[in-house]
Amino acid sequence: MNLIDKAILEWSYKTKKGYPDINSQEDIALFESIFGFKLLSESAFEKQVRQQLIDKFPEALNTMGDDYRVANKGKINANEFVQYIKDTFGSETEVKVIPPKQTPNRSRSFNAFLFKVDGREVNLNLAGGATANKGVAFEQQVVDDLNNFKNEVKEFTHQKLVEAIIKEFNLTEDNFEVKAVGSQNQRRSLKFTSDGPLISTPGEQTIAQTLADLILVKDGKQHYLSLKYNETLTFFNSGTKNVFTDQDVADGKISNPNGVALLEMLGIDNEVFCRVFNEYKEDKSGTNFKEFHKNIEPDQTKLNNLMLSGIGSGYYMVKGADSGNFDFFFIDDDYLQKAAKPTSGVFVEYGGSGGVAKRVNVKFTTGKYRITINIRNKQGGVAPTHIMADYKLI
Repeated sequence: MNLIDKAILEWSYKTKKGYPDINSQEDIALFESIFGFKLLSESAFEKQVRQQLIDKFPEALNTMGDDYRVANKGKINANEFVQYIKDTFGSETEVKVIPPKQTPNRSRSFNAFLFKVDGREVNLNLAGGATANKGVAFEQQVVDDLNNFKNEVKEFTHQKLVEAIIKEFNLTEDNFEVKAVGSQNQRRSLKFTSDGPLISTPGEQTIAQTLADLILVKDGKQHYLSLKYNETLTFFNSGTKNVFTDQDVADGKISNPNGVALLEMLGIDNEVFCRVFNEYKEDKSGTNFKEFHKNIEPDQTKLNNLMLSGIGSGYYMVKGADSGNFDFFFIDDDYLQKAAKPTSGVFVEYGGSGGVAKRVNVKFTTGKYRITINIRNKQGGVAPTHIMADYKLI
C-alpha cells in the first residue's frame, strides 16, 4: 500500500460515513486536522460554501462567474443574507458586513460578508438586488464617527447626528465604549398566544437588546440604539413558512390554526388570500384583485398587541437619510403606546396596491406612524414566506 492509499484509508476510517465526502465541510476539516494542510484552495473553499447556501435557498440565490460572488435573484437584503448564513452554518456564526470599496471587500458595488466555516475565513459578495448597502454603510459610519470622537477627532461623516448623540449621553473621549452589533441580525419569530399573534425575541432578551445595531456603554449602563436609513423602514420581518404552508396555499385555504388566527386578526379573507398567490403571473397577466380591496374590521385589541410586541421600547431610534436630515429619539412606554395603537380604519390590498403582485397589504395609521403590514414571498418564489411591518413617521 502506497503513502497516498494509507492517507486515504486513515481519513476514511475517521469519517462518519466510513468514506470521505469531498462536499462535506466536516470531512474536509477532518482531513486538514489530520494532515496539517488545506485540501481545498481558498477559492475552491469559498465556492463550496457558496454552493451550500445556494442548495439551501435555491429560490433566492444562484451562482456567478467568480467563486466568491452570489447572485441575489431573490432580491434579499443584507440582513436576510446574514440570516441565510446563520441558518446554513449555525446560529452562532458571526457575520461581518463590509460595505463596497472598503477592504477586504472585493466589490465596488455590493456588500461583502465575512464569516468562518470550520475555522476557515469566507468572504462572499451578494451581487444584485436589495443588498441594503446604504443602511449597512450608515451603521458603520456612525460607529466610526463615535470611535473617532474617542480619538479626539471633531469632524464626522454625520456631524449633527453624532453631536446630538454626544450631547444626549454627555460623552467624553474616555467615558464610553461603542459596540457594533447590527450584523448579529437576531431573529424575531411569530409566536401565538391567548393575546393573539405576537413577535418574539431570542431567549430572555428584551426587544431593545434584540433591535440594537449599536450599544453605547457608559458608567456601567448599556444604551441600545437601533439604526435605520431613508424613509420606508421595517419594525419586524418574520418568517411564515410554517404558518402558511405551500400545501395549504396550493389547496386554496389555510387550515393551519396559527395561519387562520393570523388572517382573522388582520381581517384577511382566507380564500382570497390563497388566490392571490395561486393566480399570480410574473408578467402581471394574472387575476387583478383590486375589486377585493376594502376597509375591514380587524381584531383591534390583538392588532394592537402585535404592534406593541413588534415595536417595543427602551431603545433609541436613530434614522438617517440621503438628505442629511436625521431623527434621534428615545422610545419609552408612553411613546410605544401611541406608536402601536391604530387610530384609523384598516385597509386591505389583495395583490398589493396594483392588485397583481404576490403580496397582501394591511394598511393603517397609528398615533406616530403610517403602517403597512405585508405578507409576501421574499425568497424568489411565489407562496408567502414572510410578514413585515413597514412604517413611515407621520
